[in-house]
Amino acid sequence: MLCLLAFSASGAVHKIEHQYGPLHKAKVEVKDFSFLRLEGRPLSLREVAQGGRVVLITYFAAWCHNSNYDVETINELYAKYKDQGFAVIGVCEYSDAEELKRFVAEHKPTYPICLEGGHDTPREETSHFKYRRKTGDLRQWGTPFNLLVRAEDIKTKGDTFTKNVHAAAGELIKAEAEEFIRKQLQLAPAKPTIQDSSH
Repeated sequence: MLCLLAFSASGAVHKIEHQYGPLHKAKVEVKDFSFLRLEGRPLSLREVAQGGRVVLITYFAAWCHNSNYDVETINELYAKYKDQGFAVIGVCEYSDAEELKRFVAEHKPTYPICLEGGHDTPREETSHFKYRRKTGDLRQWGTPFNLLVRAEDIKTKGDTFTKNVHAAAGELIKAEAEEFIRKQLQLAPAKPTIQDSSH
């Protein structure tokens, strides 16, 4: 179990709390994008989504403690459902390449990740900021921020990828996200676990 600690100026140790975001439907015009991977190759949303029955676009910051929690949940869901049509693309925000390298080395995300903007990118100019404002997310930095897209809502051509999403302004609630994914993959509901029910 991942546990993050913060140290105050007095040297006191504080456990950093989870910040979950329940899924809700939203009308947001999400544009297709192509950002660079760490190794310099482009990664496009349509490339990742091809053949997927449900797609997760997860916006995160490498330094954000809640993003560090969220990657564990996403890794678990991706490992469980990727072969059945669950696609994930991670978009790193407000972080430089070195921070992202450390994030990848520590958390070992198994899904593809690209970098939209670093520290010098004005927050208001990122797709992340625009999309979360349209869903009513008023957090200052707003990471993590997750968009689940059903295959039936994906536009096959043009700059617009979708106009309908299920958004979570915060960490995914694992049981809720898994229920959504299983429904789109036409799988039977998952059996609840003690951990799931605590979320």
